[in-house]
Amino acid sequence: MLTYSARERDPAGVEDDDERLPVWWYARLVRRLCPKGARVLDFGCGSGALLRRLLPDFEVLGYDPAGAQRHRCRTTVPDALILEDWRTLPAASLDLIVSVRGLERVGQPLATLQALAAKLRPGGVLVFAAANPGGLGRRLKGARWFAGREAAQLRLPTQAEWRMLVRRAGFEVVTVCGDGLWDAPYVRGIPVALQRALFRMPAILQLVWPLGRPCSVPTLGECLVVISRKPSHAYA
Repeated sequence: MLTYSARERDPAGVEDDDERLPVWWYARLVRRLCPKGARVLDFGCGSGALLRRLLPDFEVLGYDPAGAQRHRCRTTVPDALILEDWRTLPAASLDLIVSVRGLERVGQPLATLQALAAKLRPGGVLVFAAANPGGLGRRLKGARWFAGREAAQLRLPTQAEWRMLVRRAGFEVVTVCGDGLWDAPYVRGIPVALQRALFRMPAILQLVWPLGRPCSVPTLGECLVVISRKPSHAYA
């Protein structure tokens, strides 16, 4: 049985990440990873900010463990299919699964990863972002780090632990990178607008340049971004 963390059972009072995370960056990344028309599930879709950006290019489905968020998402993205229970999806029915800070809040991440793998077709892609406790963002921000509350309540997995979990779930790890330092200010004495431009630039450049996938080192980001693939020879 899959279980969820306290945040997922009772989301009241938890800050909505939609306005804090670089949603546009993740939408561009998804477009790099799968062709137009692909069937994409946003696992932990929140209020639908990422779904709204993906809708013009993909057949999008969303799921969030919080009923209030599902209701909100149906209002903000009425053309997306918002699921009450993602586990009812047929096996091998998805081309890509994206999750921005959804998996780190799951009580049994390995069981969830295994169940998600079953929903992907052979060769399908899983891309997820999880707050990076070993990243430069946390070292610079200290107690003001954006995921500080979760770090105090949960044990956030490290990069090595996420790699192990993904492989144990049957995926092949394609790459692990950072999503950029998007939560300025980081240092005193420099205008916030200038810090935003400077600290976000590496993450922006790697998706502007014609690269097949992002390549920044994992520590240069607020979140770890894990891109993995279900083996093409895998059975559904």
